[in-house]
Amino acid sequence: MREPEPETIARARSGDLRAFESLVRDYQADVWRFAYHLTRNRATAEDVTQEAFLRAFRAIRSYRGQAKFTSWLLRIVRNCAVDGYRRTQREDLFPSVAEQALQAPSGGSAEDRMRIAAAVGGLPPDLREPFVVIEVLGFTYVETSNILGVKVGTLKSRMHRARAHLIRQLSETEVAGEM
Repeated sequence: MREPEPETIARARSGDLRAFESLVRDYQADVWRFAYHLTRNRATAEDVTQEAFLRAFRAIRSYRGQAKFTSWLLRIVRNCAVDGYRRTQREDLFPSVAEQALQAPSGGSAEDRMRIAAAVGGLPPDLREPFVVIEVLGFTYVETSNILGVKVGTLKSRMHRARAHLIRQLSETEVAGEM
């Protein structure tokens, strides 16, 4: 994710609604994608996206630029997703494998994308969150640390476990598919 122009942020901080609308347009797809990976539910992701931009609008004046704007925004998204989960207290936030495949990165066969999406969806939340932020959204470990509120060393450990889990899961489904 690229960072917005500093003057756009400054204008938004000073109350320029058009500048904030520009930020929403620029980041809405990435925010929704992150919310979807956290919630695994399209409708919930839409609600989280809307709530996150509302909170960002209310808090934009307090943004001081100590972290990247995108890190600040995704931290808000994560908090909204957690709050939404607590409100609904739903256990089953995982969609069908077919819906997950629609969200998988392009490239490879549709079957491969479905297997990868199912494997990522099967990761426990504490492994899925850093994996999505780092591997799907392209943030660094330091930026992800700011977004998730976790130490970099913890992120490295979780990423190692997530990758090992995915390799194991994808190897098992590949072997099962050959039989």
